[in-house]
Amino acid sequence: MINSEGKFRCSSLVCEYNPFHNGHRLMLETMRRRGATHIAAVMSGSFTQRGEPAIFDKYTRARAAVACGVDLVIEIPLTFALSGAERFARGGVFLLDSLGVVDEIAFGSESGDTGLLKSTARAVVSEEADELIKKYLREGVTFAAARERAVRELIPEGAADVLSSPNDILGVEYIKALRYFSSDITPAAIKRENVFHDSSIIHNNIASASKIRDMILSGSEDWRELVPEEVRELYPGSIGRIPPGGYEKALEKAVLIRLLSMTPGELSQLYEVGEGLENRILSAAKKEKTLSELIAAVKTKRYTYARIKRIMMYALLGIKKEELPEKPLYLNVLAFNERGRELLRMAKKKSTLPVVTRYSDVRKLSYEAREMFDREAAYDRIYELLRQ
Repeated sequence: MINSEGKFRCSSLVCEYNPFHNGHRLMLETMRRRGATHIAAVMSGSFTQRGEPAIFDKYTRARAAVACGVDLVIEIPLTFALSGAERFARGGVFLLDSLGVVDEIAFGSESGDTGLLKSTARAVVSEEADELIKKYLREGVTFAAARERAVRELIPEGAADVLSSPNDILGVEYIKALRYFSSDITPAAIKRENVFHDSSIIHNNIASASKIRDMILSGSEDWRELVPEEVRELYPGSIGRIPPGGYEKALEKAVLIRLLSMTPGELSQLYEVGEGLENRILSAAKKEKTLSELIAAVKTKRYTYARIKRIMMYALLGIKKEELPEKPLYLNVLAFNERGRELLRMAKKKSTLPVVTRYSDVRKLSYEAREMFDREAAYDRIYELLRQ
């Protein structure tokens, strides 16, 4: 397949599709108008970056993506998907680069200014920024706030403003990851219109994924108008599998029991735990009766709500700092259409990672890659137990 210019062009994105909605459909249509002949997506699996189980299972979300315009969906391993912005972006970009067929990575952006995001990414990784970030961290602010202040000091023209916008922050991280891996993939910021990240506003039948999740969990049927017609009949079966009271209620006892069974030393080994945070977590676990109360008690100006939620998941899943892989070790295919099949045929010749499309492919993986695959299967099993 070639575009109007007579060229093959594979665009791509890093996503969660939690769940896929009308705004995502508009993004894909924009990518097609910009000349994409094929679209590859790397998507989080059973758990998401904000430290929560995905509202629908990964196969339902991947099928929804393909039904609405994505050609190939590959899974981001959990230890990258359930991470802060930098590691999340590195995992996604590395998978896309390893596929060997991707020309462009597109991403939603509040600014829509790729050049501005590139300038910000260069400033963020400079030695001057590193020293300023350390200085501001010593003053007790969050890493995100310290980085924003450092860049604002280095580039007063306004580049730092993008570091206060969630989609632009991820855009900066994607660009940093492309530089880190010396990738030839071109970044492309696509201006996000109408509704922004985590907004509660509904405009022209477009709402944020968080708003749609809230509507689904509250039992409202109004969510149907906010997703493409192709997936309206795909979601209800998964909605029926959401545990009563939502995932937080299902997680509550498991997380609290797990925390209370851990020593401070064991907690300190978990990813993103440091500087005595383990003692604060254990103290709260002994006092609080609900997961939301525990997270609120641990949260500080330095440690964000999302980070604490992720740490709760690391405790439950046993994710330790020293066990984190540096890079994904295989490409796990979740869904594809005929154009996706074309990408897979090309990837067999160009990919730098083994491609898994069926279980027999797992037996051909290296020992370390099989270990990663087995851990992912265990995480999926935990996710399924939460839905029973």
